[in-house]
Amino acid sequence: MKLLSTLFLLFCFVFTVHSQDSASKIAIMKDDVKAIMKKAGEAINVDSVKDAKTMVQKAKISIPNMGIEGNITIQLKDDKIRIESQTANMNEANGFDGKKAWSQNLTMGLRMLEGAEKLNLISETLPYAFTPEKFYNKIELEGKEKFNNVECYKLKFTKEGMDPVYEYIDAKTYLSQGEVRVIPTPMGKIKATTTYQEYKKHEKGFKYPAVMTQTMGPVKISVNINSIEVNVIVEDSIFNTPAQ
Repeated sequence: MKLLSTLFLLFCFVFTVHSQDSASKIAIMKDDVKAIMKKAGEAINVDSVKDAKTMVQKAKISIPNMGIEGNITIQLKDDKIRIESQTANMNEANGFDGKKAWSQNLTMGLRMLEGAEKLNLISETLPYAFTPEKFYNKIELEGKEKFNNVECYKLKFTKEGMDPVYEYIDAKTYLSQGEVRVIPTPMGKIKATTTYQEYKKHEKGFKYPAVMTQTMGPVKISVNINSIEVNVIVEDSIFNTPAQ
């Protein structure tokens, strides 16, 4: 279930409209975009977490119309990431060790990821999750648009080798309401719309959406965040490419 692990990856994206502190290879942005990103960062208090060295996130997922329930764990450390999904139907792990990206499940075995699949993983590692301007080539404002019945600023994130990602920032609260992106899979590209609800305040001070819903055609996936741990011990070995 590649889509399950990819879904939890999207949780990180709620933090991607934040810090302006990067010193090199900054994405092309106009002043209005910089202002929106700054206010969005302040809305979730990104300064309380942007220097995190590790992060472990756990969530419960459900796909009611397919009778699927399970859990997802995402572990981040520096420029590394591992996402693991467990359901009654299938277990899958995806990872990036700083150089190589991989995916493993019972159906397809071990695959090395390249192109857009690899870039999607890299974009969610800690160096870029809080400073997307270091990863994306260009960030643009495409005006205002209703998203999930909320008037939002629509931001377009562009990266060579990837389809654009669109994020919707509440024009009043500056909290992200969700995103639309194209997910690359071995079966082809799939358009996914994700909405964020029920923002909560973490003990570290930052806000995060405790509930998310992702829609891909007729499939609707619900995600409930169980826990987020910051600066806990995460072993480097878990990111290594598994043995076949």
